[in-house]
Amino acid sequence: MNDNFLNALQRTNANRYVPVWLLRQAGRYLPEYRKIRAKNEDFFAMIKKPEVCCELTLQPLRRFKLDAAITFTDILTIPDALGLEVEFVKNKGPVFKKSFLQNKSLRLDQTNFLDRLDYVFQATNLIKSNIDLPLIGFCGSPWTIFTYMFYGESPKNFAIIKDYIRENIESTEETLDLLTQLSIVYLKEQAKYGADCLQIFDSWGGILGDDYVKYSLKYINEIRKELPQNIPIILYSRGQKVIEFLKDSDVKIFNFDSSEKLEKYIDLPLTVQGNLDPKVFNNSDQKLISLAEDIYLKFSQKNNYICNLGSGLTPDINPEKVGTFLNHLRFLNSQ
Repeated sequence: MNDNFLNALQRTNANRYVPVWLLRQAGRYLPEYRKIRAKNEDFFAMIKKPEVCCELTLQPLRRFKLDAAITFTDILTIPDALGLEVEFVKNKGPVFKKSFLQNKSLRLDQTNFLDRLDYVFQATNLIKSNIDLPLIGFCGSPWTIFTYMFYGESPKNFAIIKDYIRENIESTEETLDLLTQLSIVYLKEQAKYGADCLQIFDSWGGILGDDYVKYSLKYINEIRKELPQNIPIILYSRGQKVIEFLKDSDVKIFNFDSSEKLEKYIDLPLTVQGNLDPKVFNNSDQKLISLAEDIYLKFSQKNNYICNLGSGLTPDINPEKVGTFLNHLRFLNSQ
């Protein structure tokens, strides 16, 4: 196994090697993905097919020299398993048939919760049997999942949920506690089926501001506490400066968004991953080669750095440009 990625997670990568994987490295920017997606009108029905998820996970690994795979699934598998049917609507994103905004007393069906997620575990196992790289499993943070469940779609007016949690503190905390416990068993099962590390996507953590620790980090810390300590946990908190909650965090591996400066963190006892803006792949080949050289010069002697993006690859990205960058970084790593 290529263990440079796992060593960097543990801050022990001593190989003058920059490990790299990319947020949404499998997905809409790849023509081979679009070909499969065109045959599957319903996104959630598609990700419930382990063989399809395996194929989609492997697609970028065939194209590029990457140091980790990430299971192709979605952060909304948990609410779907709780009976909140999710549909992906073109040009709108995920839409729930039921939400807390529509019904404050919305009931969540926990019956056979793990059984309803078996497709994720089967996909994890199948992917693991087809790769010689570390495999990343993941979930959404309890706060992020709660946010989707509250609005029933991607939020726009953040004031609505802030007013709600102030007026419904007890029920909000009960729901966040429940989502935390379900996330723990979900992640444990992914590790059981082959995930070598786990990433928590706190995509809506940034809307909390000063309440971030109270309503999000508190529950992420609980997940870290309850998972085996030998399983690395990565936190991606979009829109929330890590420096502002670092002292309160039990997670010490971060995927930084594009607003962060890695230089503030690289010499701290943390693993530093991310922050590249995916728009860099719109640059010329020469600029991408120069970027790879700059990253290698800055970080190849660091034992705690992983090259990644600050947000996911978008459909407009040319995969050939991604290949130009990754191929040159691999060339530098091989010297």
